Amino acid sequence: MKIRNLLITFFSALSTICFGQAGKSFSVHGQITNPKLDSVSMLYINDQGKIIRQIIPAENGKFDIAGTINQPTMAYLLFMHKGEKLNKREAEIKTNKVYIEPGEMTINAEEDRQGYVTVKGSKSQIEWNDLKSKTRPIQSALDSLSNGDARKAPALLREQLAKINYAYFIGHPGSYVAANQVTYFMSSYSLDSLKRLYDNYLPEIKESIDGKRLAATIKGRTAGLPGTMAFQFTVKDKDGKDLALADFKGKYVLLDFWATWCVPCRKSMPHMIGLYQKYKAKNFDVIGIGDDDNRVKEWMDAIEHDGIGMFHHTLRGVNMEMFRKGIPNPRDLDEGYGIRALPTLILIDPAGKIIGRFSGNEEELDTMLASVIK
Repeated sequence: MKIRNLLITFFSALSTICFGQAGKSFSVHGQITNPKLDSVSMLYINDQGKIIRQIIPAENGKFDIAGTINQPTMAYLLFMHKGEKLNKREAEIKTNKVYIEPGEMTINAEEDRQGYVTVKGSKSQIEWNDLKSKTRPIQSALDSLSNGDARKAPALLREQLAKINYAYFIGHPGSYVAANQVTYFMSSYSLDSLKRLYDNYLPEIKESIDGKRLAATIKGRTAGLPGTMAFQFTVKDKDGKDLALADFKGKYVLLDFWATWCVPCRKSMPHMIGLYQKYKAKNFDVIGIGDDDNRVKEWMDAIEHDGIGMFHHTLRGVNMEMFRKGIPNPRDLDEGYGIRALPTLILIDPAGKIIGRFSGNEEELDTMLASVIK
């Protein structure tokens, strides 16, 4: 399954900015009694869509952080102490997620007994702490069982966590926090469930970046369903030549959404090669779509190593600047086909209609190919 890398997760979590509006100032005033407090680090996205990291010295426990945002925005807050050295995992555990808002806020303690930061002046932070209090028992169990690796977390607990969050999302149609947190559960909810969430939003939430992102996700998933006409694209292939889906009209085309870092994807390549060899003379072709826009060399090396150079290949086309601004990206083929897990295989018939969608189920794909290609 597709596990978003840390950078994409960060953008998803923080992108609650409504661009095109004038930025509004925020300030966080801190006064911590801990004499060992040395500095405070805050990471967030400002009103211009830029990643801002401020490291502020804490003199006698006092610090001030200021910037411009447009609406409640998630930020990462890390308290550093004198002589303290943290590795990446330790820093991740210690980092607090907080919601900052336009206006003035204060922090008088690093955290309370339950590990929640109290940010006075932020209504969204109150909502965030409320949501965490509801999910904390299951989240703690997940963390202890998976050691921080979501891929190792028991499916039943993940499902329970998704259900609790969904109930909160439905019950808070005007919450920027709820809309932002939906980002983490897109792949857990059915299309109908996502539609219900979006329809339930208040107008200002629909107009937020996360509201628009949910609308785009719903559109993409609908577009990628069997029975719909395939999203048309013209892109550059791995050799810099034009690759247009329209040029494959009259053929069965299998779109293989994969990535170099996706273990099931790589393991499936011998099977993909076998299918290609079996049906290539019967109006059948394969287009590999790699989720490796920032790992082009690794992508090219994997194509050669796995022996899949006979397929057509292109990159997904993700654009992180557009992503964090909430701007639709017609070049992002994952968006065009509503991809939420890797590997995903989409079978298109000679007329350009999607007739099959598969997520790692080789037997179902084999059966469909055998039935449609004589």
